[in-house]
Amino acid sequence: MSPEASRQVGALIDRIQTRFHEGHRQALPELLAMAAKVESRGIDDCLVDALHAIGDALEQHMFKEEMRLFPMMEQGGNTLIGLLIEDLHHEHVEHEKAMDDLRARLCTLTEAHCTDLALQQFIRGLDDLASELALHIRAEDEELFPLFAPPEWPDSPSTSNPPSPATSTS
Repeated sequence: MSPEASRQVGALIDRIQTRFHEGHRQALPELLAMAAKVESRGIDDCLVDALHAIGDALEQHMFKEEMRLFPMMEQGGNTLIGLLIEDLHHEHVEHEKAMDDLRARLCTLTEAHCTDLALQQFIRGLDDLASELALHIRAEDEELFPLFAPPEWPDSPSTSNPPSPATSTS
């Protein structure tokens, strides 16, 4: 790996860890408290569990990146990196699906409880997390992963996700 490519990879990894990984870790406890408040009002009794499942899956994913993928990338990659990237890309799809499912569930709750401020606050917080998660996924799938995986590998992020202009945001 050239020194310039190494700097590019390092900068992308640093941005992903500081903006997204740290941001998700800060947002989730606040959202869990909001979900508990909504549950205490009798609006829904499984929001905390659903958000916990999303948070646990996200934490495992980020840990895998921080302990396995990012060090591997910083060392220039190896023959197994494509398999790890493919696995992480599939996890991205699952994260987005879980978030979409929870947001759809909240839409139905809003119809019956549209004036509940705790629910509205939780929805806004979850929407913020969903937006950040989408940017996080795009940064990895469209900027970082293609530096190590050929574009023609099956279900390649570059072929399954359209480019997003938002990924250039720091």
